Formats: sequence, C-alpha cells, structure tokens
Amino acid sequence: VVKRLDLGTLLTFRYHDWPQGHEATNFVRWRTSTQPYSVTWTEAFEPYVVVHRNTVPKFDTRFVGFGWNKVSHMMRLASEGWEFVVLPDVFLLHLPHAPSLDITRFRADASYRSCLDALKHNFTRELEFFDFCKQRLHKQYLALNLDAALP
Repeated sequence: VVKRLDLGTLLTFRYHDWPQGHEATNFVRWRTSTQPYSVTWTEAFEPYVVVHRNTVPKFDTRFVGFGWNKVSHMMRLASEGWEFVVLPDVFLLHLPHAPSLDITRFRADASYRSCLDALKHNFTRELEFFDFCKQRLHKQYLALNLDAALP
C-alpha cells in the first residue's frame, strides 16, 4: 500500500477535494508507524472506525442522504470522550462509484443545502449544551465533596 501511495497509483480517500475528512489521521506518520497512536478529533474529521456496535452511539437519523452523517457521528464520539486510535499496517480500500442521487441533489438544490445547514447548526448547539451540562454537573459533584464525608 505504501509503495502504491508513493507511486501515486493509490490515493488517500478524497484527499484532493475533502482533505479535512481524514487529515487528522496523519498519513505521513501512519506510513512509518509501528505502534498505534492517538489522534484528536478536528472539525470535519470523518475517519473509518472499528467499534463494537453495542457500545457506540447510533448515527443521528436526521442526517440521511448526503452530508454530515459521518461527521456528526464522529463529533458525538469526540464529545463523549472516545479515543481515536490509528493502527499501523491496517488499511481499507474505498472503491470508486458513481455519485449518489443525494449528492447530486445537494449540489443542485439550494433548499437541500439550507436544510442541511440548519440541521448542522442544531446538532452542534445540542452537543454544546450537553457538554455544558456535563461540566456543570461535574462541578456540582465536586462541590459536594462526597469523598470528605467518607469515614
């Protein structure tokens, strides 16, 4: 795989038109890595992940068709504290295919894009609210000083 990347006969997924989707993976590091390494979620990061389906939150069903289904899912995982670990010598291949009907609609229909923008805004605000609540509850828990009450 690395040799084909070097020759240009294999490319990282959508590198030229959506680099932020996999940029945090740090493919330069991956090429020579012998140990797993953690990466931090960044805006628009949508890595391929391997998780047990009974432990991971479900995809947000508001994001159907084209746009933000994977990004919103990764945002949720990051906000819940999931660790993103890149594995050396592990890769997958994405086979090219014709554009979906939904991406065609996204590109052609301003109302589709407008609705998606509104969903993205609402989703982001919800995550910010949940993060605020978690922080607030944690501060209240610490203020109770329950450990001092133990014998």
